[in-house]
Formats: sequence, structure tokens, C-alpha cells
Amino acid sequence: MVAGATTFARPLKAALVGVPAAGIVLAAIAAATGGFAAADRSRLLLIPACFAAVALAERFPVKIGPQQKINLGALPCLVAVLLLPPGLGPATAGLSVLAGNRFVRRSWTESAYNAGNVLAAAALASLVGALGTTEDLVRDARATLGAFVYLAVNLGLAVVPPSFLTGRPYVSLLRGAASATWPASVTLAACAVTMSVLFVESPLAAVLPLAVLPMIYRMNRAIEAQANANEQLQAVLAAQRRFLTDVSHQVATPLATIMTNLSILRRANRGGAAEDAVADSVAEAERMKRMLARLRSLAHADEDVPLRRELIDLAELTADIVRAYTGQAATSGVDLVSEVAAPAQVSADKDLLREALANLVDNAVRVSPRGAQVTLSVERGSGGPLIAVADHGPGIEEDRLPRLFERFQRSDSGSGLGLAIARRVVERHGGTIKVKTARGAGSTFTIELPG
Repeated sequence: MVAGATTFARPLKAALVGVPAAGIVLAAIAAATGGFAAADRSRLLLIPACFAAVALAERFPVKIGPQQKINLGALPCLVAVLLLPPGLGPATAGLSVLAGNRFVRRSWTESAYNAGNVLAAAALASLVGALGTTEDLVRDARATLGAFVYLAVNLGLAVVPPSFLTGRPYVSLLRGAASATWPASVTLAACAVTMSVLFVESPLAAVLPLAVLPMIYRMNRAIEAQANANEQLQAVLAAQRRFLTDVSHQVATPLATIMTNLSILRRANRGGAAEDAVADSVAEAERMKRMLARLRSLAHADEDVPLRRELIDLAELTADIVRAYTGQAATSGVDLVSEVAAPAQVSADKDLLREALANLVDNAVRVSPRGAQVTLSVERGSGGPLIAVADHGPGIEEDRLPRLFERFQRSDSGSGLGLAIARRVVERHGGTIKVKTARGAGSTFTIELPG
């Protein structure tokens, strides 16, 4: 462990020292190339403005997603780089970041690295695209290129310390950071170039892009409110899952005792007056047992734990379900068969997928009249494997179809949980479940899985 830590510590220390040093060298080259003379002395006001804006951006980072914040400090830094001479722009950007980092009490090491990062990016950007005083399309294009050079270098250097600290590959970390931040980065670059060009061509209009800041603030507050609401909702759903699991487990033991005693009473009262009452009690206890099992299944399907995927042969899975439910189907006088039109395999959580199919088969057997047939079939669809469960029951009322897969949409045939479990399992696998039904002609539930 110590050897590994040493392995990462040495390159990290080199980076923490090397990046600020490289930034100073590049800033010196930019200063030597472009000088310190401002095209317009009024632009020197950008120096204190940049310091103040970066400090505010550090103190109040803008949230653009529930878990992501973006620092608007890149905007004033870019404007300073594009409008100030190469001898002043990069230095202003780097020193303002150093001051802003210290303003929010970041360590000297982190502040120096961030400032060096910005200094290096700003120096390269100023060499590419600093703006003069005249209107020029080529100049504007170079300014745009310079802005994107700044953002690219800044991002590339920003992920160096996390790569060393976490041990993750640099390229992988860079790709992830770029994927997460590119919309905000492109927006900031476009805004900085627009403000800079407006400052040159129409100074009074240069501040117009800042009119979006109040909208960004309101959006920020709305996102925070939504994030808080989502957290509360997740807490409620987690509590609901725990409640369902706890209740089903707590009731299972006394229910088993009740069923055992009812079985004894039924044997003792055969032919007696209480036989029908005991038989009804046994049936209700069995129904409660099935409902508790489905509550546990629903809580399990709702869990956010990763699916335990494995390669599943759907022909074998459907044959296994048919074997398991043949006895129940025979008791109901229903013929249960499986058909495989095309062999198919999917990567899925076998237990969850079996539970979903078992619920569909159980419903189909219970609604089918004696002498009917329930078919569990497998075939290939345009988007992936299809699994269909077809019955010849009474069909489903049209007014129930819009809410058919919602929880506790109880019908005469069940508790209203089986279809909800099936839909949740299928959705977690990235698939879809549909129903085709007609009154008096039965129903067909079709699951389509990706792959």
C-alpha cells in the first residue's frame, strides 16, 4: 500500500509543481510576443472586474444538474484573455483564480495548481486569438478558436490530479469529464467570444449577454428545489420498500401457523358443518400468502441494486416455468404449453425475469376456463427477443387498460400486483411489455427485451 501511494505521489507532486511552472513560462512567452500595451485604456478596467467576478463565481458556483456544479469564473477569465494584451490577459486570469481560490479557503497547493492551469490555458489562448480594435472576420474566428483552446487545455490539466489520486486512467477520466461538461463549456466559450466581440464593435452592448444571469439564477434555484424534492421522494420510496419487506416477513410466520392450524381443522371437520368455513379460510390464507410473496417481489424489483445479469436461454427458462405451473394448471383444468419459434438468448437477471413471467402465467391460468389452453411462446422481434403469454380467458375491460400495469389495480382474478411486478422487472431490463386483448377472446401479454 505504501509503495503504491509513493508511486502516485511522485508524479502528482511533479504535476503540482510543473503545471504552475509551465503556466508562468507560457505567460512569459505570450507577454514577449504580444506585449503589454492595451489597445484601449478602458479595457484595463477588466482587470479589477475579472478579480471580482472570479471571486463571486468561486463563492457561488452555479448548479446545472442535480449533482453537477459549473464555475462561471471561466467567463470573465476568457473575456480578459481575449480583450487584454497578451502580457496582461493571462496574468489577470491566473492571479484572479489564485485570489478567488484563496477567498473560498482552498489550500495554497490547490489554489496554485488551479491558477497555473488557468495561466497556461490563458497564455495559449491569447497567442491564438487576442482581439484588436478593428472589425475583422478572421480575428473573430481566431478569438473563437482561442476560447476553445483555453477550455480544452483547462479541462485537460484539471483532471491530472484526480487521475493520480484515484488511480483511474487519465484518458478515461478526461473522456468522462468532457462528456459531462461540454454543453456548459461550449456555452461559456460562445458567451465569452460574443461579449468580447461586442466590446470591440459596440461597447455599450457588451453587457447584454449578462442579462441571462438572472434566468440562470432562477433555473439554479429550480434545479435545487427539484433535487431536494427528488431526495425526499427517494427517501419515501425507500421507506415504502422497507415497509413492504418488513411487513411481508413479519406476517409470513404467523400466517404459516394459521395455515397449519386451518389444515388440521379441515381434516378434523370433514363432513362437518364447519368444513365449508374452514375451506374458505384456507383459500383466503393461501391468497394472502401469494400477496405477501408478491409484495416481497415488488420490493425486490424496486431496489436500485445492479441486476445480476447472466446469459439466459429463453427456451430453457420458459420450459422451466411450464414445468413449475403444470400442476396448478392441471388443477384448474387448463392446458399449459410452451412454443419456441426461434431460439433466443438474453443477458438478464434470471430470478427477476422468471418472476415476471411467472406472474403473467399465474394470471393467465387463473382467468382461463376449464379446457382452455395457455401458451408461453418465444420468438424474435425486430428489436430483440419476444416472450408472449396468451390465454383464452374473458379478456380485459377497455376502461382498465390505461391503468392495467399500475400497482393495486385489483381485478376479480388477483391482488393487482402481478402485472406491476412484471412491468417493473421488464423496465429495469430496458424492455417493454404490452397487452393485446378482446372481450371474450382472451389476452396476450408480450415482453420485448433488448438484444
